[in-house]
Amino acid sequence: MRKTVGVFGEYRLSMDKDDIKNNPDKPQMRFYDDGELIGIFDLKTLNILFDNEMSIYDIKFAKKQLEINQENYLETWSDYVEGIAHA
Repeated sequence: MRKTVGVFGEYRLSMDKDDIKNNPDKPQMRFYDDGELIGIFDLKTLNILFDNEMSIYDIKFAKKQLEINQENYLETWSDYVEGIAHA
């Protein structure tokens, strides 16, 4: 199960439930293009954790979107971690 937190045309940023469960202290966001995972970004540093042949445009676009909403995404991540801990 994935929680989509932003949709931009054919691109999608989302948090993965398995990432939250397996690495609760390492907030990350997955970046999809047409349903294909093309990158994973660290939400705290915006560094690339996984790059599946992203273009420079993809990287700049994703980082800009993450920067704009970084605080909200980190808060959402924390809320999900807390929810899973109490489930």
